[in-house]
Amino acid sequence: MLKPTATTVFLSLLLVTGCGSSAPNGAASVPAAAPVALTPAAERAAPQPTEREPPASANASPSPSDLGSIISDLKDLIGGSKPPEDGPGVPEALIAGGDCPPAPAEAEQDIVAQANAVVPLKEGLTLTQTWRPNPQEEYECLFQVTKVGVDDITTTLSCNAPGRTPYVRRICRADLRGARILYTEYGKDHVVATPGREPAEIIVGATAFSLSTDQFAQLKLDNRLLYHFVQLIPSRRLGIDKSGELRVAARRTATVIVNDKPVALPVIELTGTVKAWNGGRWSDDDISSVVVDDERFPLLVDLRSRNARSEFRIRYEKITYPSAEGQGGLEEGLLENNKVDVYGIYFDFNSDRIRLESEPVLKEIETIMKRHPDWRLSIAGHTDNIGGNGDYNLQLSRNRSEAVRTTLISRFGIAADRLTSNGYGASAPKDTNDTPEGRARNRRVELVRQ
Repeated sequence: MLKPTATTVFLSLLLVTGCGSSAPNGAASVPAAAPVALTPAAERAAPQPTEREPPASANASPSPSDLGSIISDLKDLIGGSKPPEDGPGVPEALIAGGDCPPAPAEAEQDIVAQANAVVPLKEGLTLTQTWRPNPQEEYECLFQVTKVGVDDITTTLSCNAPGRTPYVRRICRADLRGARILYTEYGKDHVVATPGREPAEIIVGATAFSLSTDQFAQLKLDNRLLYHFVQLIPSRRLGIDKSGELRVAARRTATVIVNDKPVALPVIELTGTVKAWNGGRWSDDDISSVVVDDERFPLLVDLRSRNARSEFRIRYEKITYPSAEGQGGLEEGLLENNKVDVYGIYFDFNSDRIRLESEPVLKEIETIMKRHPDWRLSIAGHTDNIGGNGDYNLQLSRNRSEAVRTTLISRFGIAADRLTSNGYGASAPKDTNDTPEGRARNRRVELVRQ
């Protein structure tokens, strides 16, 4: 294998910047994990984008200022430059890699409180963000909590977009309580020390998708938040730093699909203009942030940053988590209405391959079927209209529903004669296909009790 030269590294950076690392306005580029599939399929498991600030156009070639930033990064990669003197340095509180500090004395109480929050921080919690690079493709990027521990929680990020790999990030328990920095990045693009080194799983000193308990307490006390958003680049040098004051603009509700149905979450909306260092230049960025109004787990459900050149957004269209001991949620819908829409079963893009993040909901269905041995279920697949309303989506929905059926039989021991499957493509939408939220509602599996 030839040793890469500075020229080849530079050309690689140009290709990445021009083709795959950005998202259109209104869509965040997200780091991803293509988990192990639960069912076989012809396609390989898909990967994911990274959560970096996109340029104004997803298809634009690098501008001269972008090229200057790339050259600066290249110098770092081959042993070169330091941050510009007029730019901020990496905050001392932020450390990429290493171990979490000791958990606070209240860790056990925090675990219990967070598990009972409006949006519970518990194993199986999955946050869905869509990413649409063009009109014919829309990918689901899934943030999932896979382990809740005393010292940290383990999370994964997986997008079903081509060319990405799964990433793991552990968030320190101490930071959930006291951090003052928001660091949304997952994966290798911003947190490796040298090329070829594995990405850091722990970013000490920051939260990933929520405010800390201390930040939220201060917000409730004086109706303002000291906002500090940071990203690093491969040399662990500062790439983005946005800081300033946000103030409460409204206390309202925000409708999000939570455990298979639209729910009006109590939220606090914050707005403000902050000073932003991004790719070697300063700007004034307008920030809008929507946080769940719950001191136990103040989840950020929507975060938007805009300036004259670009827009960056993280918004969760769907939230799922396992119901307590199988009660409520799916079982309640089947008991009361004989049917329920299921949004926690995820597939690779244009595929019937079930993603690993579907495991909590599949286990919940198993529990329900074992609790009600006389029940029989029909499994119906539905899609959005991306790719059209015709035969392709119809067949895809049928393949997906059958994949769920065979998985419940082969992996979870449900008798074959208790399950049937069918698909309806895009013919029975629940919502408009003109918005990310509407399309998220339309992509679903419907369970009907026979």
